[in-house]
Amino acid sequence: MINLIKNIIRSKKGFSLVETIIYVAIFSIFIAGTASFMSGISASRLNNQMVLEINDQGSKAMKMITQSIRDASQVNSPTIGNTALNLSLATPFSTTSPTVFSESGGVLYITEGSGSAVALTNNKVIVSDLLFSNMSRPSTTNIIKISFKLTSVNASTSPSGQYSFTFNGSGGLRR
Repeated sequence: MINLIKNIIRSKKGFSLVETIIYVAIFSIFIAGTASFMSGISASRLNNQMVLEINDQGSKAMKMITQSIRDASQVNSPTIGNTALNLSLATPFSTTSPTVFSESGGVLYITEGSGSAVALTNNKVIVSDLLFSNMSRPSTTNIIKISFKLTSVNASTSPSGQYSFTFNGSGGLRR
């Protein structure tokens, strides 16, 4: 009976030091691979959000500007054949005339009539290179070319760096 107990105790050995080190090394490699994979997914998600934010804000701003041009009765500035950093439109309603689009401090603004300026972009993007060109010919409907660049604000936290996109469009008076 004593020999049987000794045999049972001898057969119940634990892991050796070498086996433990091998298991820990394999587990560490697995954890490092999982962490790397999750980091890549997170970076990709941030980049996609950045691109979507810029596209969303740029499209909305362009739509607002072109719709305002269509609804205007006259273009005050820029004059025919010229370019300007601001767009001033005369509208049929005194409460919204003039409607002015401008950029200040990296934000795109609209000012209607004597009201205060309202931001068209938020703090996640920076507006730059805003330019309005009056492409009309004398005695024709005013056609305005619009160009502006949006840049992501969170470029320093993004693994792929800064993302920018230049929006170009045009709008004409309905008349």
